[in-house]
Amino acid sequence: MKRIFVLFIIVSLNAIPFVVNVNAQRNEAFATYTFSDLLMSSVNLVEANTLNSSLTVTGDAVSEAVVEMYVSGNSPAIRRRQASNEEIKQYLEKNYTIEVRVADEKLLVVAKPKTNGSESYSVSFKITVPRQMNSILKTTNGSVQISNLSGSQTFQTVNGSLKVDNVSGKISGSTVNGSVTVTNSNDDINLSTVNGSITAKDCDGKINLSTVNGKISRQRAGEN
Repeated sequence: MKRIFVLFIIVSLNAIPFVVNVNAQRNEAFATYTFSDLLMSSVNLVEANTLNSSLTVTGDAVSEAVVEMYVSGNSPAIRRRQASNEEIKQYLEKNYTIEVRVADEKLLVVAKPKTNGSESYSVSFKITVPRQMNSILKTTNGSVQISNLSGSQTFQTVNGSLKVDNVSGKISGSTVNGSVTVTNSNDDINLSTVNGSITAKDCDGKINLSTVNGKISRQRAGEN
């Protein structure tokens, strides 16, 4: 049975209120941190960076950004434990530099380990921003997903998939070991992988797709 504890805290680093939901159920994120009240009226870029985790950015008809941060265990033993909110909070403070802030017309979202050692937990982000938004996204050992955006999008991972849906503008993404899927997107699309397949469906404009070890499939609406 899922146990959820909700706690309102102020991030000392950048004074942003957020909600923490701690889940003790196996195979779920141990904790979900929701950062809100991120005013985006003068912001035109979201820059996100994490390690060994996924990044998801979605555009919506909103004037504020919402950042959800998921903390997950990296081993079966860690995932079996029922870590408390205080344990997770202390671990993050000791082992990670976490930044979620708006400055210089940019929303910065970062989870950076303080050492190069093996991490017990990983930190992924799901970010909701206004639809008209540029992005620069980077992770390793995790997927990148973007949807419902218009602008310039640059994103990369090393071991993970790329997924793009309903995005217009300049789209540039790369991975090394992972598949690439792009749907309902247009304008200037440049996507690549080394070991993985690429699927493009219902896309228009200048499209450049490349892979070394994998297949490329392009399909338009109405085609089988």
